[in-house]
Amino acid sequence: MRKLTAALVLTCTPLLALSCSSSSTGSVSKSDVQAKVSNFYKDQSHEDAKSTSCDGSLPAKVDATQTCTATAADGQTWAVTAKVTKVDGKDVYYDLNLTDAFVAPDDVAAKVANFYQEQVGTPPQSSTCNGLLRGATGASIRCVVTEADGTRWGVTAKTTNVEGTTVNYQMIRDDQPLP
Repeated sequence: MRKLTAALVLTCTPLLALSCSSSSTGSVSKSDVQAKVSNFYKDQSHEDAKSTSCDGSLPAKVDATQTCTATAADGQTWAVTAKVTKVDGKDVYYDLNLTDAFVAPDDVAAKVANFYQEQVGTPPQSSTCNGLLRGATGASIRCVVTEADGTRWGVTAKTTNVEGTTVNYQMIRDDQPLP
């Protein structure tokens, strides 16, 4: 069986924000920010972070920032910035932003499904990807395409280059179905 490959272009979302709030007197604790970063990473990537860490607590002052890191299951690290947007008494509101360029797993899965249909001629039953596809040459994530009869194929989405906010990547279907 031959490998099927295709190249495509997708505009990435380099800064995806989530608003959070916390009750605090002078700062949001390091552990609270880390917990929010962990949840944020899972929402974006569809996988749990192996670990999260922040430099310290987040001061309860508008525009105060804190740098955090989410470590993916595969060991890749993702920079996350927490920035205070509003302080209302004891309530501190802040945004979380992934600072690296990436393509979300749902976006890659949709492109993988289209790629598969173009190559094989029939749409897959499903296409799923976990993890964020980093906007860096050589970065990759694995996806699984399931056919109507239940046969599953592995597909690798691999970044070929990045032009501004556009992530170019190719997809390669495995030679054999998954066990």
